[in-house]
Amino acid sequence: MKRFLSFLLVLSLFAVPFPALADSLALLEDYAEEISIQYDEDDPSAGTFLYSWRYPHADEEAEGAANINEFYSSLIYEQEFYLEMARDAFEGYDSSTVITYTVTCSNDDYFSVLLRTESHNPDMSRVFWTGNVFSRRHGAGGKSFSLPKLLGILDPDESEEWKQDYQTEKADTLIREMVWDMIEENEEGTDYNGLTEEDLANIFFPEEHFYLDQNGDPVFYLQPSDVYPDGVPEGTELLVFPISIEDILDEL
Repeated sequence: MKRFLSFLLVLSLFAVPFPALADSLALLEDYAEEISIQYDEDDPSAGTFLYSWRYPHADEEAEGAANINEFYSSLIYEQEFYLEMARDAFEGYDSSTVITYTVTCSNDDYFSVLLRTESHNPDMSRVFWTGNVFSRRHGAGGKSFSLPKLLGILDPDESEEWKQDYQTEKADTLIREMVWDMIEENEEGTDYNGLTEEDLANIFFPEEHFYLDQNGDPVFYLQPSDVYPDGVPEGTELLVFPISIEDILDEL
């Protein structure tokens, strides 16, 4: 397996701004809201429920904008059901969830976002990351763009489920091997907390755990809370493994 020199293990996304790109997707005012509910206005000790989100809102006149906006509108709609359950579940306690985002790629072909969800409640405190990737030319139906389609091993218009599953598994298997090689090489000397190849298979799903960098190449990632279940080291934002499309295709 090839070695990859462009290996970055820990990336503090909100400390390093992404540079502006030519022909980037025009954005309007974010989809954003904050809900704050005090369970008992006369008794502050009864707890407060806080839930806020911020998602990108693309200019409808831009190519691919309708698909992106449909995706986030659907996400917000689905949140409403969770909000009702969470509000009731944490009554009597303080709880908060804050969702923010960073645009990681924006050009004529792709738009990619990395969502950061920070949650605190009586059961846990956790930061969770979610990558969203969209094709501006081939996006439809309010859906993100899949890994096999990004790699070009599946036609953008392919709808046969068995073909999608086959090519997804093919890409997942290879990329998991490539990431494991990077972990074993470990040029940066990162403490992976005894992570094994079997552990990786249980927590890393390449088709879900990736976003795009400014060049349109995929960056795969591990959730820190999965690698360090007993406590994430201070300052660890995300464990990332950038691999160029060219390197992946060379191995396919």
